[in-house]
Amino acid sequence: MTTARVRQRITNADVVSVNGVDPAMGVQSIRGIRVHDIGQGDSISILDEAGSPFLQIDYGGRVGNPLVTALDIDTQMNVAGAGLLMLTHWDEDHWCSARKGTVAQTLNWLVPRQITSPRAVEFSARLANIHCVPESMVGNAYKFETALGDEIWWEKIAAAPGPAATEENCNHTGIGFSIVRNRPDGRRQVILLPGDAPFDDISHYKTHLAAGIELRGVLAFHHGTNQHWSAASANLLKGWSPTSRSVDVVFSCARNNSYGHPHKLWYQQMPYARKLRTTPGLRRAGLKHFDMVF
Repeated sequence: MTTARVRQRITNADVVSVNGVDPAMGVQSIRGIRVHDIGQGDSISILDEAGSPFLQIDYGGRVGNPLVTALDIDTQMNVAGAGLLMLTHWDEDHWCSARKGTVAQTLNWLVPRQITSPRAVEFSARLANIHCVPESMVGNAYKFETALGDEIWWEKIAAAPGPAATEENCNHTGIGFSIVRNRPDGRRQVILLPGDAPFDDISHYKTHLAAGIELRGVLAFHHGTNQHWSAASANLLKGWSPTSRSVDVVFSCARNNSYGHPHKLWYQQMPYARKLRTTPGLRRAGLKHFDMVF
């Protein structure tokens, strides 16, 4: 007999105005992103023109995380300068380092309202500055824009279940991101940050594709899973115009994880040059993170 897992709803108040938590205020341009090696999970810093983080997307790492102590986490994933921390969704491998560390807990948080674990709900109640994306914003893309016109696009992908629901697939109801760089020569380039959602779940990716924005890099969705891959996701990636250099694809996962991540085949089939990197590979090379820059 299987015992049903206990699930609870994130109950923090909705944000009144996203303009009030805009991390791009005062930022000139976006240099790129930093993918931290935190084992199985995601932790991505968005870097300003000087290479300093001003937005943090996820702060996880559960299985195989080399950062053990609070000092390890606060030092190696130093987000003290970030104006905002946003979660793609409430699965524990996307936020659990914040529970152990201290710096991330001092930031403003903007998160999806979801049905998730009691640990997540308890942790969210401890944060002094946390708000949910209103469900009225579901399906619409929003932007944080720097002074020189670089953009952080994000959207709440789908609505949370109603109050009577006891389960939710958080992968498909969280927040999807992309980073758009406006180059001085007029070309536009994008890095896709889907979290655990399939690429075709995120509607504004299709907007970028239709606009002819060049593909600079990708964080493999769901750590390089072989599940949930669809022809729509494959066609979306194949249809993109890459930059003049190789497209970077990064798999954020733990070595020898029980899920079989990463599954590289789908990304190897893209009809353009690409460089595939894994966080276990970074660790073997003595690196703590990978900077994907425009």
